Amino acid sequence: MRISNFRKLKEACGSKAHSLSLAVLCSLALSASAGAQIAGPAAPKKTGDAKAPASVTQRMEKEGIAVDFSLVATPASGEKEGALVAGADALATFRVTDARTGQPISNLHPNAWFSARLASAEATTDTQCKDKIRTFMGGLLSARADLDLNSYLLLTLNHDRTLTFTNPQVAFSKTKLESIVELPANGADFVLSKNKELVYITLPEQSAVVVVNTITRKIVDTIRIDGKHKPMRIALQPDGNQVWVGLDDSPFVAVIDTATNKLVRTVGVGAGLHNITFTADSAFAYVTNSAADTVSAINTRTLAKVADIPTGKTPVPAAYSASSRLVYVASLNGGNVTAIDPATQKVAATIPVARGVVALGFEPRGRYGFVVNQIDSNVTVFDAATNRIVGGTSVVKSPDQVVFTNRYAYVRGTASEKFSLIELDSVGKAKVAAVDVQAGQRAPSTMPDDLGVANMIVPTPEGNSVMIAHAPDTMTYFYVEGMMAPMGTLSNYKRRARGILLLDRSLTEIAPGTYTTPVKLGRAGSFDVPVLINENRIAHCFRADVGKSPGMIADEDKSTLVVTASFEGTGFKSGGAGVPLRLKLTDSISKQPISGLGDVQVLVFEPPGVWQQRQWAKEVGAGEYEIMQVFPRAGVYNVMVRVASRGVTFADLPFTTVVVTDGDVAGQKPDQE
Repeated sequence: MRISNFRKLKEACGSKAHSLSLAVLCSLALSASAGAQIAGPAAPKKTGDAKAPASVTQRMEKEGIAVDFSLVATPASGEKEGALVAGADALATFRVTDARTGQPISNLHPNAWFSARLASAEATTDTQCKDKIRTFMGGLLSARADLDLNSYLLLTLNHDRTLTFTNPQVAFSKTKLESIVELPANGADFVLSKNKELVYITLPEQSAVVVVNTITRKIVDTIRIDGKHKPMRIALQPDGNQVWVGLDDSPFVAVIDTATNKLVRTVGVGAGLHNITFTADSAFAYVTNSAADTVSAINTRTLAKVADIPTGKTPVPAAYSASSRLVYVASLNGGNVTAIDPATQKVAATIPVARGVVALGFEPRGRYGFVVNQIDSNVTVFDAATNRIVGGTSVVKSPDQVVFTNRYAYVRGTASEKFSLIELDSVGKAKVAAVDVQAGQRAPSTMPDDLGVANMIVPTPEGNSVMIAHAPDTMTYFYVEGMMAPMGTLSNYKRRARGILLLDRSLTEIAPGTYTTPVKLGRAGSFDVPVLINENRIAHCFRADVGKSPGMIADEDKSTLVVTASFEGTGFKSGGAGVPLRLKLTDSISKQPISGLGDVQVLVFEPPGVWQQRQWAKEVGAGEYEIMQVFPRAGVYNVMVRVASRGVTFADLPFTTVVVTDGDVAGQKPDQE
């Protein structure tokens, strides 16, 4: 990451006394640790070392607080029970309760890691445990956790029909770009499933929704809607059971079952463009119909439309208030915000605002609504408790989106290279005012084809920073609250972003006092599991043992793997039907070819990560593995190999460089040799 105030940040991180939030920032900006859930090779089909348990549970009590830790293996496909073995998936859970009453303790933000230890070593003391936590929080490159349960990835929809996965927490590496998924067409909007394992992407050109697995980084389903319909905005029900898709320029919305990834039904609504919001209990969906000047209320269980509710002219944005339990709809050309009562499906109140509203959102508590006016370049704030306006302020020119952290509202301007910050604590107490912060060299409107409906600003899990995608600069900016400029930038590798999502793999509260996240167990051994609950000043190290997996050999038994590229020194042409890249894998001690490997993965990338592709190689001879590779253009490419069953990562073996010249593509003839 290029840190604009790198020296100051480094000095702050090096100080002995600093807050937890600064430590988290330091970890983000300086650490090279990768997340625990970063997808690697698939776990072996046999997960089962018979000696490895399916789960482990432990409990600690300290200062009136009880923490129950569990690590439960996820069964592989076709198996009833999993095992805690290397390469397997598992679910890590921490349940925090009052030790005396047993009442769950909510709204915590625990941090946790896995750290290798000697199986024969004595139990980790409190002092040693706190030292480990301090080291991991400090972001030292020399002392990284084996698994980081506090990680996240950025998913970016791009102009070149790709979905990219970027790890912003990897510093000083060759590339932060982890994966590229090539889509059948340009995506317009996307949403994550509730368990975060799938991402649903609308493809307007193909009248379809494509489903990508966030672990394998592959397309797993394509859901066809209807050639006459144009899927654009997409939303997930709060309970996660169904995904709703607005079919623009038609009187329909599509409903997808997330359990089967099948189209359940297209539901008739009104004509025009459609935005979708839900009641908190997922009982009703509300769909705006811009051409019909109505909002359709739909029962999510029966998928029957229960009412068409009149609004102001051209209703576009809609949002639900957890405070008032009303649905609010703003009219682009009508000059009002309409409040709808789900209990009666009737208008409960009307709030007058100026014409030109394009976005509407509620701050995290759900009380104050922020109305974004693109014509007047301002934001009006109303109180959902009284349905009255409580303030307003000018913001960046031609705003189109508003998102929230715990302390601020962020407003993007399409005609400005800046964004506006509005402090939430000032609402209702003092005059609402905005501060503009530079984040880019050119305004988004200089690239009009890249202006879309997906969010371009996302909060980070820390709650005090955001990522801002900027298409004209082909960059994503990292902004920390309290600064007057972004703290760093992430390259989007010459791609222009049209939407950004944050895939949060950190511990999430799924029930009162219960915090969980999926993990992939990287290797066998004994591990400390340090957990920090800063709100209660609790630090403790649990222990987990991970067994050896069939198909994986122990570190003490394995011999060195040698990879020989038969294509080294060979020149290739771009395009065409592809060329074979063959690799020979041998044992350095026995000099014998290594056959029978089912997890040889080959990464081909164009430095510094502008383009990359990963493929599973097929064994074509004794110890010889091959992929068919199509190079997209002339350039220099690196070829790397990973074999998880031998404990070999991409970084463990030297790469092979190949030179590619222009081939017979785009009407060009191949160069003469």
